[in-house]
Amino acid sequence: MSETMRAAVLNGTGGPGTLRVERIPVPVLRSGEVLIRVAAFGLNNAEVLQRRGALPAPPGGVPGLECAGTVAVTGPEVTALRPGDRVAALTRSGAYAEYVAVPEGACLRLPEGLDPVVAGILPEAAATAWWNLVHRGRVRAGDRVLVHGAAGGVGSFVVQLARGLGAEVIGTARGPSKTRLCVDLGCRHVLDYGAQDIFAELRRLAPDGVDVIIDNQGGPTLAANLAALAPLGRLVVVGTQGGAGAALDLSMLMARGAEISSSSLGKLDDAYRLRLCREVEREVLPRIAVGELRPVLDRRFPLDQISEAHRRFEDPGRVGKVAVVMAEGCGD
Repeated sequence: MSETMRAAVLNGTGGPGTLRVERIPVPVLRSGEVLIRVAAFGLNNAEVLQRRGALPAPPGGVPGLECAGTVAVTGPEVTALRPGDRVAALTRSGAYAEYVAVPEGACLRLPEGLDPVVAGILPEAAATAWWNLVHRGRVRAGDRVLVHGAAGGVGSFVVQLARGLGAEVIGTARGPSKTRLCVDLGCRHVLDYGAQDIFAELRRLAPDGVDVIIDNQGGPTLAANLAALAPLGRLVVVGTQGGAGAALDLSMLMARGAEISSSSLGKLDDAYRLRLCREVEREVLPRIAVGELRPVLDRRFPLDQISEAHRRFEDPGRVGKVAVVMAEGCGD
């Protein structure tokens, strides 16, 4: 193995062109870490925000919150993984590279036959969906769940997982193609926010309100989301794509006995993240292996086209996740 590797590195802040492929040193393992030879990684909104300067740059300038590949080297005190094991990983940074160092507990053993490109777009969406539906939203069989952005990388996973947990799902999306996808994924109803007043239609479909709302818009939808909750309903904010500012009407919140929580996997401490990885490995990956859950892949790009991959990720027409292929033999 060479002492250097190819990686996509942030050079300043701005558009996709600030990401450039360079040769940098291979990470040095610390105790409890494994070195993964990356086959593929997925793009996420946090990495776009880092590129724009809205979030701090990752250490060393190499973004990347998830990947899949094979264990190349194990560090001291690694007990469960061996070189050659196929894994996905929930990383804090560094996945936009040929190699990434990850705590052993942040790795997910992959089911046999799972495409490494598909596996590379799983960890962040799967962990986000599980964390917010099960831990924050406390979804139970029979609940009504509203998923905003249901055709997106995380939303498409949330829809399927909520259905698998026995919930009735209402999704929001824009346009006929995304609407059809949401129906295919298991939404009982899909509200097209490009063609209708979605909250007026929601009041018609669910006059008593919905039990859980998974929201990626943030401030602009806060009041309408609260008004759409059933008594004791739970609003979980997983993104602020529409903006972060909003006024909270506490009387409305208290009148429903409702809850608001927010989500950021990056704010969880290492111990909690590792427990979450074990839950995803145990509860979510088997559902993927048997076809109950289907990660939605929009497009894949080679590393040399990392800027084009980011442009596609920001395209309003994107459906599901965007993957970047690192290792030979993983692309179409």
